[in-house]
Amino acid sequence: MTDEPKLTEEVREGDRIVDRALGIAAEKLGETNPELALEPGEPKQNHVKMAVDYGPLIAFGVTFFACKLFKLVPAADCLIWASGVLGVASVLALIGGLIAEKRIAWIPLVSCLITIPMTILTVVFHDATFVKIKMTIVDVLIGGILLGALAFRKQPLKLLLGEALKLKETAWPKLTIYYALFYLAMAMVNEIVWRTQSDEFWMTWKLASMIGGPILLSICLLPFLMKNMITDPGTDKAQ
Repeated sequence: MTDEPKLTEEVREGDRIVDRALGIAAEKLGETNPELALEPGEPKQNHVKMAVDYGPLIAFGVTFFACKLFKLVPAADCLIWASGVLGVASVLALIGGLIAEKRIAWIPLVSCLITIPMTILTVVFHDATFVKIKMTIVDVLIGGILLGALAFRKQPLKLLLGEALKLKETAWPKLTIYYALFYLAMAMVNEIVWRTQSDEFWMTWKLASMIGGPILLSICLLPFLMKNMITDPGTDKAQ
């Protein structure tokens, strides 16, 4: 009975460590779950961070559905106009994040570098295919980079998160594979959706997956992280 309070406190401390690590992962990868990316004393409403991370995506969706609902442009042109807004909003968010938070997360940067030419191609050729495959390209690049690094026995996630997230050495390659498979799965589903469904369905899928996907991944990874977390600094070396 006397060990129960101690065990409970250890579990709570483990939860706090995992939450902090996932928050850092989210910020490093540029996909922030606002509830996980909090420092202990930080307020729960970080409007600047939310605007930088989700602003372009929300502007994209709002423009598309506003054009559809109010018939501001012909139905076939709604995605074209939304793509133009996405390109402008992506650049503004990148600049705003640099000014306000002194950071440029690498995934939004890569996404922005791909978004600009894809937006130009979409508008010039009047073909929404370019903006639809942008998500596929970004996700395949991220997944490919992670798996490629692993093939060369590099561990980019450990480099990013190693100081905050103390995992067993055997866990880092598995975590890298989980992240890579997540991005590759997102790319595959995106290809299926845009090729078989309407623009409205694709837009709904994009908004839901881009915002909810990383949050769901973080939740799914919690048991794995708890199981492989090092609580005693000498434990992993002894194994």
